[in-house]
Amino acid sequence: MDARQASLVARARQGDTAAFEALVQPLWPQAYRLALHFLQDPGLSEDVAQEALTRAWLRMSQLRDDAAFTGWLLRIVANLARNALGRARETPLAEVPEDRSKAADDPLSGIAQREQRQRLLAALAALRPSERLAVELVLRDELSYREAARILAVPTGSVKTLVHRARAKLQAALDEDRPNVEGGGLHVYGDVR
Repeated sequence: MDARQASLVARARQGDTAAFEALVQPLWPQAYRLALHFLQDPGLSEDVAQEALTRAWLRMSQLRDDAAFTGWLLRIVANLARNALGRARETPLAEVPEDRSKAADDPLSGIAQREQRQRLLAALAALRPSERLAVELVLRDELSYREAARILAVPTGSVKTLVHRARAKLQAALDEDRPNVEGGGLHVYGDVR
């Protein structure tokens, strides 16, 4: 934390709203993106990030370490997003892009790819929300386990476990639905970070 940010935190703790606004304004995009990672809904993510700023303002006296303000704020965002996710009956899945490059050459291949994509989306929907989020952060967004752990506010080992379990569940679901065709298939393996 630089001296300017430390000064803003100290002033915000004393009730200086201008200092608080100056402190959180550069953190807004990061707070919003974090909420969006969880919720996959821009409007709800904006609401959650705004609610997190309000709670941070109201709870500035609970901040134990001025230097940890950014992490503290992001944990509030993550907790609120998790709560919102738990309230949602149906969580939107991450978009899995369709690969149309081979589909144009072979119409049957295009059908198989669409079917495979549908199986993958169904398998993702069957994952626990924590597993799905860990997979999205590590595999889709290509974050390291450490970065994902920081966002999820859990130990790095927990993220590794969640991703490992999710990969096994995805592979089992895809293997069980896959037609017995030699040489084909989707493998849910990625680079270990």
